[in-house]
Amino acid sequence: MLSKIRDKLSTWVIGVLLLLIAVPLIFMGLGNYESSQENYAFKINEQVISTSQLEQEVFQYRQALEKNYQGNLPPLYTNSFIRDITVDYMFRTILLDQASRNIGLVFHNNSILDTIYSTSSFRDDDGFDKEKYLSQLYRIGMNPNSYERYVYQKGITSQLQDSITNTSFLTKTEKNDLIKFRHHTRNVSYMIIDYNDIKKSIEISSQELIEEYENNLDIYRSPAYAKYLYLDIDKNDIIRNIKVTDAQAKSIYELNLEEGVYINPVVYKLNHVLLDTDIIAKEALRALNEGSSFEEVSLKYSTDTETVENKGYLGEFTLIDLPDYLSSSITSLEVAEISNIIQSSKGFHIISILGQTDNSISSFDDLKDTIKKDYKKESGTRKYFEIADEITEMNFTKKYNLKELADRFNIQVKLSKYISKDEGHGIFDYEFVRENIFTDDVIMDSKTSEVIYLNNDRLIIAELDSYKNSKQLSYEDSKEIIEVLVLTAKTNDAIVEKSENIRNDLNAGISDQFDRLSSFSGSIDSDEIDGKIKQLFFNINPAQGFVSMNLGSKDYIIFSVNDIVYPENVDEISDFEDYYNFANNTRSETEFNSFYNLFRSNAEININTEYMGRD
Repeated sequence: MLSKIRDKLSTWVIGVLLLLIAVPLIFMGLGNYESSQENYAFKINEQVISTSQLEQEVFQYRQALEKNYQGNLPPLYTNSFIRDITVDYMFRTILLDQASRNIGLVFHNNSILDTIYSTSSFRDDDGFDKEKYLSQLYRIGMNPNSYERYVYQKGITSQLQDSITNTSFLTKTEKNDLIKFRHHTRNVSYMIIDYNDIKKSIEISSQELIEEYENNLDIYRSPAYAKYLYLDIDKNDIIRNIKVTDAQAKSIYELNLEEGVYINPVVYKLNHVLLDTDIIAKEALRALNEGSSFEEVSLKYSTDTETVENKGYLGEFTLIDLPDYLSSSITSLEVAEISNIIQSSKGFHIISILGQTDNSISSFDDLKDTIKKDYKKESGTRKYFEIADEITEMNFTKKYNLKELADRFNIQVKLSKYISKDEGHGIFDYEFVRENIFTDDVIMDSKTSEVIYLNNDRLIIAELDSYKNSKQLSYEDSKEIIEVLVLTAKTNDAIVEKSENIRNDLNAGISDQFDRLSSFSGSIDSDEIDGKIKQLFFNINPAQGFVSMNLGSKDYIIFSVNDIVYPENVDEISDFEDYYNFANNTRSETEFNSFYNLFRSNAEININTEYMGRD
C-alpha cells in the first residue's frame, strides 16, 4: 500500500520548504457531505455539496473566528475570504477521505469508539458518560452520527498522512546540502529610500486638489445612516432568567442520589518510594518492615528525584487518580500497612496508607447552589437553541416582521443609535453585523435581516427603523482628506519611480549612488540588521543583480547579493540537528501536500461559479 502511495509523489526539491496550512474546523460535523439538492455549491467526483451545507460550514467557521478574535475580525476576513477558506478545507477533507477509501484504508468501529470514549470532554470521574457526550454534542448543534463520521474521517486521513510522512528520508548528499544551505553567508550591498524624505519633497497645487475632488465626487460623500429595531437573544440572559425552586433542586438531588452521583470517593494519603531494581527494592522493604521511615528509605535507596525531594510522601489521591498498578494494591491495604513490592514500567514501588477518608454522601445543603446553577445552565442552554432554531426557521420565510417575532418568543424589541456601514456602536461595532443589516433587503425592501450570530451564545435579528441618505460633501468640507489622499498618492508614485531609476542605473553601472551603498556580510543568524531586511537578502538569487522592494513600512530598499559563501566542511558545523530534523519533517509534509495536490488535480470538480462569486 505504501508503495502505491509513494509512487504518486513528485520529487522533492531542496530549497523551498512548504508549510501545510490547515483550517482547524473542529467539531463542525464535516462528514455527511451527501446531498442531491439542485442548489449545489460544488461537486467533487459525483459527491454533491449543497449551498445550505456550505453556508452552515461558513457560518460555523465565522463563529469560531469571532470567538478567537473576541468579536473583532481583521479586515482580511471578508465573507468571500471566509467562504474560500472553508471551501478549500472542505475540498481537502472530501478528497483525502475519497483517497483513503480508494486505497483501502479503514478506521475500525472499535477505533471510533475508543477515540470517543477517551475524549476528556465526554468523561467524568467514573469514565465515559453517555449523557455528557450527548449534552456536549447538543450544545454545539451536532448529533452522534455526524460526530462519529467526523472521527472516522479524521482517523483514515491520519492513516493516509502517516503512511507518507512516517516513511520519508533524506540522502547523505541531501543532508549535507541542507546543512550547507542553512549555514551559508552572503555579502550584500544595499541602500534604503526613506518614505518621509520623499514625502517632504512633494508639492501640491490647489488645482490638483480641485481636480481630484471634481473627478471623484462619489468618494466625497457623507455616509448613509440608519437606526434599527432589533432582537438581542443572549444565552446567558436566558440562563439567568431560568427559575428553579428549592423543591425542584431537592427533587434533582434525590433522583441523582439514587444513582450514586453524590457519593464522595475515598481519599488516600500515601507514602511511596520508587526503586531502580528488584534487589534494591527488597532491601528497602526490609528496612521499612524493621521500622525505618519512608523518608529515611527514600534518601538511602531511591534515585528518583521526585521520591527523594518529597521524602517518600506521595500525596492525597482517589483511586481513579492513580495508575492501575498502585490502585489495585491500595484496596487490599490497611492504614499503616506496608505493601509488597509492586513492579511497573517505571521501576519497583512500595506504598503505605497514612490515612483515608470514609465513603460519604454530600448533603443537599452543600450541593443546593451547584444543583440550581447546573439546572439553570442546562435548561437555559436548551431553551436558547430551541429559540435559535425556531426563530431562524420563521425568519427564513420573511413572512414575519420583527414585532411578530418578538411577540412569538416574548422578547423585547430594542432600538439602536444611528449607525453607518463603516461605523457603529455596541454590538453594531462589529463589521460583519453592519454588513448583514446594510443590505438591499433590509434597507430597500424593509425585510428583517438574516439571523446574525455574534458568538456561540448570542444572536440578533434587525429591521430598519429610519434611514438618512448619503449627501454630497462640499470641496471645503472634503479638502483636508483630499490633501492627504493626493499627498499619499504622489509620494507613493515618487518613491517607486526613484527606487526603480536608482536600481536601473546601478545595474547599468552608470549610477552616482555606489558610494552611498551600505554593506552586509553574515548568515541568517546575524543580528546586525532588521530581521525583515535580512529575510529579503536571503530570498534573492545573486544573478538578479540589484532589486528594489517595499519594506512594508513604506520605505524602499535597493540591494544586490554580491556572492554566497558555503561552508566547505559540514563536519565542523555544530548545532545543526534541530534544523535537520525540521527539514526532514517538513519534507515529509511537503510530500503529503504534493500527493494531495496531485489527487486534487485529477479530481472532477464542478463549482457553481454564480453562487461562489457572490460577496
